[in-house]
Amino acid sequence: MNSQVSLDALPYVDKQIDEPGVRSMVDKLIASEMKRMPKPRDPSSLGFPDIDLFSSNTLIQQELDRVRRGKPMDPALDLSRYQLDPPTSSSTSTSTATSNTTAVANGSTETITPSASEELPEGRAQWLKALDNANAQLEHQNQRVLNLELVQKFGGNAWNIHNYQLEYDVSLLRKAVDEKKAEIMELNKLRKRDQMDVAESLQRLEAKWAEMISSTLQVEVASASLQAELAQLKAYEIQLSKELGVALPVQDSQ
Repeated sequence: MNSQVSLDALPYVDKQIDEPGVRSMVDKLIASEMKRMPKPRDPSSLGFPDIDLFSSNTLIQQELDRVRRGKPMDPALDLSRYQLDPPTSSSTSTSTATSNTTAVANGSTETITPSASEELPEGRAQWLKALDNANAQLEHQNQRVLNLELVQKFGGNAWNIHNYQLEYDVSLLRKAVDEKKAEIMELNKLRKRDQMDVAESLQRLEAKWAEMISSTLQVEVASASLQAELAQLKAYEIQLSKELGVALPVQDSQ
């Protein structure tokens, strides 16, 4: 592709566009040319293939379909692991009652109170599960406190550094924009200067061209006048020769 572009327009010299009716004529020519240009294709007619995201993942497909239909999650999120509840009294009572029944069946006279149910295997398992949940919640809270302390200590500085980086990026972009604007302004100045430098030569050549055209027209008018006068003289010559009865000399066709 040839990068050299030849332009014959001199916007700083040519002022014909400001003449009455010229601008409207140019607009009509542009509109007529644009009508002959091919219209852009409709994006819907380009025939892009439909992209099915996550087609290989059934779980994601089901979740996307649920969100698309606006249905709630089923089952909903289980938030029980975030609750710090001890074993229910019903479970401990059940464990105690079971142990009492076993003791009576064995003929034992030992009485186990509900307060000691955590020492039984069933109650102990439930208490250990509750203890694990409490430890997990405690560790989660410790992590939250640690994160808050880290944010309080380093968050402000990190945010300031991020802002400084953004400001530096903005300054670089503004500098690049200013440089491009300066280049465009300098290019326009050079173009205007070059056109104004040749404007005098163009006007002089245009005046010389008009003078030569005028001279040519004057020569053509004079030639046409001489031809008409010559034709009249020839006609007068023929008329005289007829009146005098004198034969005209034969002229060489060359």
